[in-house]
Amino acid sequence: MLKVILIDDEPNVRQGIKMMIPWEELDLCVVAEGEDGDDGLNKILINDPDIIIADVKMPGMTGIQMIEAAQKSGFGGKAVILSGYSDFTYAKEAMALGVKQFILKPVDEDELISCLKNLHDEIIAEQDSTIKLQKGSEYISEQFIRSLLLGDADKNSNEFAAYNTFDKFCVALISSVSDNFSSGKAVLLDMVRKQLSEFENTDVISIDLSGMLAAVFKGRNDGEVRECLNKISLSYHGRVFITIGDSVSSAEGIAASYRSADGLYSNRFLYLHYGVISSSDVKERSTEPAVPLDSFGKQIFTFMEINDSARIESCLAELQNSLCRSSYTPEKIKVICITTVLNIKSLIVKSVGEKKAEQFRDETMIGQIGTLNSLHEIIELMKKEFTAVSDTLYGKTTKSTMERVVQYIHANYNQELRLEMLANIFGYNSAYLGKVFHQYMGDNFNNYLDRIRITEAKRLLAMDEYKVYEVAEKVGYTNINYFHNKFKKYVGVSPLNYKKSCKGESAAEDDDSTEDEQE
Repeated sequence: MLKVILIDDEPNVRQGIKMMIPWEELDLCVVAEGEDGDDGLNKILINDPDIIIADVKMPGMTGIQMIEAAQKSGFGGKAVILSGYSDFTYAKEAMALGVKQFILKPVDEDELISCLKNLHDEIIAEQDSTIKLQKGSEYISEQFIRSLLLGDADKNSNEFAAYNTFDKFCVALISSVSDNFSSGKAVLLDMVRKQLSEFENTDVISIDLSGMLAAVFKGRNDGEVRECLNKISLSYHGRVFITIGDSVSSAEGIAASYRSADGLYSNRFLYLHYGVISSSDVKERSTEPAVPLDSFGKQIFTFMEINDSARIESCLAELQNSLCRSSYTPEKIKVICITTVLNIKSLIVKSVGEKKAEQFRDETMIGQIGTLNSLHEIIELMKKEFTAVSDTLYGKTTKSTMERVVQYIHANYNQELRLEMLANIFGYNSAYLGKVFHQYMGDNFNNYLDRIRITEAKRLLAMDEYKVYEVAEKVGYTNINYFHNKFKKYVGVSPLNYKKSCKGESAAEDDDSTEDEQE
C-alpha cells in the first residue's frame, strides 16, 4: 500500500476525508495526520509518505511552504492541495513545486477519489520504471563499493580506475539512534540515503540488516564532509548517529577509512550524544588530562550538600568526559556509574540519617542505568536525580552563600576542614572568604570550627561511651595533644577531667600533661 498523510488544522476536515475515502480499495493507507504546517512537516520527515493531502492555509507554515521545506529535506512524493476560491493566488507558486492537484473546499468525494486513483497509478508506474532502469547498474556499483570497504576490490577494474581519479576519500557511517527494527527506522535511513545521494561525488550503500548506511565521499575536504553530515544530523533532530573515518589519499585506503569509522561506531555507547563524531574529535579529547574516577562521588556529594546545581552538572560533565577517554566497555562504565551512586547514597546517609536518605531513589536509579543505551543518558539521569535530592535535602534552609558555608561546616566539622578547601568548594578567594565569614559570624573560621568541635566533644565525653582519643577523632582532631590544648582553652579543664566531672567523680588537678588522656 502507498502511504498517505492528511494535514489540515481543522480536525473535522481530516476526519471527514478519512471516512469518505475507501482507502484499502485504492491500495492506500493513512499513516499520520498533521495539525498544522509545522506538525505536518515533522510527520512527513518521519513517515516519508507517497502522497500528502494538505490545506493551503494553516497556522505557522502554509501548505506551500511546508511542501517546499519537505522537498528540500528529501521528500519526493506527490501532493494534493485543498483550497478555497480565494486561495488560488497560491496556484502558481504551488505548480513551481510540482503540485498539480487542487481540490476546492468543501471537498467533493468523487473528485478526491478520482484524484487519488490517478496519483496511485502514476506513482506505481514511476516506481516500475525506476526499478527497470537502475536495477542492474546499482547492483554492480554497490557490490564494488562494498568490496572497496572490505579492501578486496579488483584494482584492475574500470570502476577502480574511475575511483582513483580522485585524490581524497572519506567514509562515514550513518545509523538510526533507535535500536528497534521498525518501518519508521527504515524510512528514516532511506530518506537520509536520498539526501546524501544528492551530494556531488558521494556513493551511498546499505551495509547491514539494520539499514546502516556507508557513504564514500570522493574528492572532498574534511570541512565539506563535516558540513554535509552536520546538516544531515540537524535535519533529523538527533535521530541519526554519524561516525566519520580518517581521510585517505587513494582508493586503496578506503578500507582503512571504513575501519576507523566502524571503530567509532562500536563505541556508540560513549559517543551517541555527539550526533556526529570523527576520529580527529576523539584524538583531540584524548589529550585532555584524566581525572581519577573514584574521586567523583565525593565531589558530587560536596556540591549536593551546598545545593549548587551548576557545580553538580559541571562535575558530571567532567565524569562523562573522563569515561569517554577511557577504554572501558559499556558494562564496566555502568558499574562505575552505579558505584558512584552507591557512594553518594552512603555519604547522604552519614549526612542526614537513614530515614531522610530514603528520599534518594538509588535502587530505582541503578535499575534504570542498566537499561540505558548511552553514557549521555546515564549522566542526564544522574544529573536529574542528584539535583532533585540536593534540592530536597539541602536546599530548603539556604538563603545566602554564607548560610550555605555555615551549613557545610556543621555537616563536615568532623572531617579535615580548612578555609582554603571551603574557598575552592564555594568558588571564592580564600582571603576574601575569610574576611566575609568573619563579618557574617563575628568570629574567624578557625575559632568557629573549634567551637563546633569542642561542643560536640563535650556531648560525647558526657555520654561516657568513648575514650578521650576516640572523641578527638570523632570531632575532627587527628592529634590528641592538639585536641587537649584546644579543649582546655575553651572549657577550662582537660577532656579527661571534664569526662570525670560528668560522672560525678573527683577530677585530678589539671596540668599540662596529656598522658592520662590516652585512657
